[in-house]
Amino acid sequence: MQAAAKSYSTPDTTDPLTAMANVSQAVAMPSSSRRHGGRHRAEPPSHSPAPSEPRDWTALPQDILITVFLKLGPREIMLGAEFVCTTWRRVAVGEALLWRRIDMISAFYPARRSMARVALDRSAGQCEAFWEFCDSEMLLYLVKRAPCLKSLHLSTFNGSQLVAVLKKLPLLEDLEVSPSLYFCSTETFLEYVFQACPLLRKLRIRFRTGGYYCGDDWMMNEIIGTFTRMSELRSLALLDCDLTAEGLTAILDHSPVLEDLYITGYFDGIMDAELCAKCAKVKKLTLPDISDSDEEESDEEEYYWGVYYENSSDYEF
Repeated sequence: MQAAAKSYSTPDTTDPLTAMANVSQAVAMPSSSRRHGGRHRAEPPSHSPAPSEPRDWTALPQDILITVFLKLGPREIMLGAEFVCTTWRRVAVGEALLWRRIDMISAFYPARRSMARVALDRSAGQCEAFWEFCDSEMLLYLVKRAPCLKSLHLSTFNGSQLVAVLKKLPLLEDLEVSPSLYFCSTETFLEYVFQACPLLRKLRIRFRTGGYYCGDDWMMNEIIGTFTRMSELRSLALLDCDLTAEGLTAILDHSPVLEDLYITGYFDGIMDAELCAKCAKVKKLTLPDISDSDEEESDEEEYYWGVYYENSSDYEF
């Protein structure tokens, strides 16, 4: 009696696993018989390929499974892949390597913040990048669970609480924030960030248009004053801010390795030859349009800041 063919259970190929199913089909595709002149030429039995069997994806070696999970990302792991089988679940929960980069801000879905907390727990203190909408409670939780954070992208939070959090993240190199609430102070939000994160290499701040209400006063997004020296800062983007000539000078003077400066909003001040020379050292530069009053006073030395200006064509940041 001929033995029955050995069977394997194959997990459902839901969206997160479609790529693996495609790989399976490509690897297991049998060779087709060849015909010449309408006649079938039999292949020697010793060279005939064995019938392909369905792959047992639950038996993947752990190193390969980790590679696949890294390509899927935290969201796809938590919403599908980890429920395929016990083995996959054990790897998803127990491998902190999978949770070094947590991006929950790219798409909206239910229980996103709860999933972010679980992802931070699974990282076991190894999380290096965290992108998510955060409230005050989540910010405090983040500091406790991710002390080695290097990249932080946030939206909708209290500015003063963020400053307190940043002081506890000494390794931070990349920061992107959109503060929803300003705080009363004689110093600007940008100055606070510079003081808290002197090792930043990339900073992007999107201010809210129209200023911020603080007691009886409106706090405008005005960039003035003196900044902490940013010896590592290479890319700076300030969106919807009020930039003065003094503020621009301070930024350039205290960012010696700055290569990419992108600022939108309103520019108020006089562009003299010295400031123009400092701007020329920045490889990629975008600044707001100058005010109408300044345009009336300018003639041959008029400097138009609304157009993107690049000093190096082969530079990419």
